[in-house]
Amino acid sequence: MKVLLVEDNSLTRNTIKALLVKLGHEVVAEAETGEKAVEYFAEFRPEVVFLDIILPGKSGLEALEEILELDPKASVVVITAVDQDEIDSRLYDKGVRAILRKPFSFDDFKVLMKDLGAKETVSGRTLKEIVSASMERCAERLSRLSGGKWSVAGIRVSQGSMDEIVSGHTVSGASGFAVYFSVAGDCPFSSIIIFKPEDIGIISRAFLGTAQLPGISQAQELLFSELGNIILNSVISALSNRLKRGFLPSAPKCVQGESRFLLEALCDTLDSAQRYSVAAITLDLKYEGETTRCEAV
Repeated sequence: MKVLLVEDNSLTRNTIKALLVKLGHEVVAEAETGEKAVEYFAEFRPEVVFLDIILPGKSGLEALEEILELDPKASVVVITAVDQDEIDSRLYDKGVRAILRKPFSFDDFKVLMKDLGAKETVSGRTLKEIVSASMERCAERLSRLSGGKWSVAGIRVSQGSMDEIVSGHTVSGASGFAVYFSVAGDCPFSSIIIFKPEDIGIISRAFLGTAQLPGISQAQELLFSELGNIILNSVISALSNRLKRGFLPSAPKCVQGESRFLLEALCDTLDSAQRYSVAAITLDLKYEGETTRCEAV
């Protein structure tokens, strides 16, 4: 791939350049300022931009915005030593493709470049736009089907390894319920919809008019399978329309167990060394004066 490298620290810049060359990529231009980053991007139109956030003059964030104005589909990798979920989320919202965290190993860099070389990928900003639109329609449909009011409480898009995903989303506690899907096709992915134990009864009453706790009845299992299908198919429909790709979801697999193990079970089926784009969706249900929620990952 043709790469624009923007980094004012010569040691870091030379290190990244050496790794890129070793992996067979071409550095078409190097820049030390935000102004030059934008100028060289317009001139060389690289396939990937490595962009440091802290630069003299125009900041990396300002350069990022101008680069994405020139090409909204630009593949930008931010170089930073800061490790904060809130900042990462803001960067992905802006359209950053990936984050290279300093210090990094050669193995980390190889995995990153492998991800960037994948043809069927979606930027964080695009994924969030697709998921947001699909979930608004999904909440409206669920509200029509139940006795309560569903709404989108939050959508967060990030990238990370399986360990990072588990630590960021699992919760400890009593036995919960989850619906798993594996989606084949042009852009394969996996999905899980998690229902915490304290929410199962309220959701059941909203749809079935009754709740049988602590066990999960056959009617409840069918209900949560159908809820999972509705949520997943809303996302698949939006992805298919936006990306012009085909998707084939598996039959839902229902599992009951301690909440902290539910997401780990999904992660066990995936490559632990790979980094994944992750969309975490929280849906709220207001019913009979109570608010409950479920999370889809």
